[in-house]
Amino acid sequence: MTTLQAPLVSLQAPKEVSIDLIEAELREIWQDHRSGTDGLVASRASTFTFIVYEEPESLQADNHPHHDNVAEAIAAVNPCRIINLCPTTEANVAVTAKVSAYCPMQKRNQQSLVCCETITLQGSTDELERIGGLISALTLSGLPKFVWWKASIETESVLFQRLLSLCDNFIIDSSDFKEAAPTLNNIGPLFTKKAPIADLNWQRLSAWQELTAQGFDPPERRDAIPEIDRLTVDYEKGNISQALMYLGWVASRLQWRPVSFAQEGGDYDISRIVFATSDQRKVEAELAGIPVADVGDVLGDLISIKMSSTNLQADCCTVICSGTTGCMRMEAGGGAQACRIQQVSALDDQNREEVLKKQLQRWGKDDLYIDSMKVVHQILQLLA
Repeated sequence: MTTLQAPLVSLQAPKEVSIDLIEAELREIWQDHRSGTDGLVASRASTFTFIVYEEPESLQADNHPHHDNVAEAIAAVNPCRIINLCPTTEANVAVTAKVSAYCPMQKRNQQSLVCCETITLQGSTDELERIGGLISALTLSGLPKFVWWKASIETESVLFQRLLSLCDNFIIDSSDFKEAAPTLNNIGPLFTKKAPIADLNWQRLSAWQELTAQGFDPPERRDAIPEIDRLTVDYEKGNISQALMYLGWVASRLQWRPVSFAQEGGDYDISRIVFATSDQRKVEAELAGIPVADVGDVLGDLISIKMSSTNLQADCCTVICSGTTGCMRMEAGGGAQACRIQQVSALDDQNREEVLKKQLQRWGKDDLYIDSMKVVHQILQLLA
């Protein structure tokens, strides 16, 4: 993955402090720098609180090397308070705390630096759950609160539920799911409650959604939308999340109701889903995991999609693809219909840091995402 390298000034290297004195230690950092050093003044400012829950690691691990990357990506955009929660794989480990402060150079205002602060809490999962009230108290009152849950999804976890209820956006990245379908099914009930979940993988679909909608802008093609009864989605084999979310989005917009779901497996991990339309017509969808030599930064990216109809007179055939190979496979699918073919532009800005920066510029519930994920959950429930 390409990591954003933001030019940062380390105002305070990570310093171990008592968990009861975190706020006092942070105040002292800013007091020490309020008059400035070398002609520069460091200003304490925050636009939101960002809580990062890491994958559990052993105490012998290399001091959680990903923290600086997160701080760089966030501090480069807006000053904020970052709270890193670092569970250990060992049990009954008391929570320790460190504080630090970083100043992005591009946020420099003449002789002043606008800086963000970081609190790192490390301990066993049960101990982090025990101090859940302290974690809540460390968030900045009156400002948006974001949680980035980077670990395995544990919806029954006390800390998971606490953070979910605390924040304006609970951020996950389904491209990281080791077992995508079961995990998406597991979090499905949260969408019924309209939990403020945001998936970085959902943002990666925006270009595909825009091109799909544009394909039916002409009035004659818009009138043919009800004739769509075939949908094929190819994705990089290994993670079906994007394919399911795209399918859920289309189905939620066209009011298709899932009635059956069969997994055939094989070299292409074929999944077949049948929907019923509002007028009880049948729609067949196929999801195919295509083996690729170079996966890139994100596992499971879409390769191509095709919408078509068994009514050969309907002007609705649409092909969207991300490369020559994807276009050729969809066109080779044949049929007598003439298809509108569009190619998705290079998606170089879809790496995690860039997508995360965009997500932190918004908060609250995304009703379109929630509606789409409700359909995904209905599909996956057919396997249960």
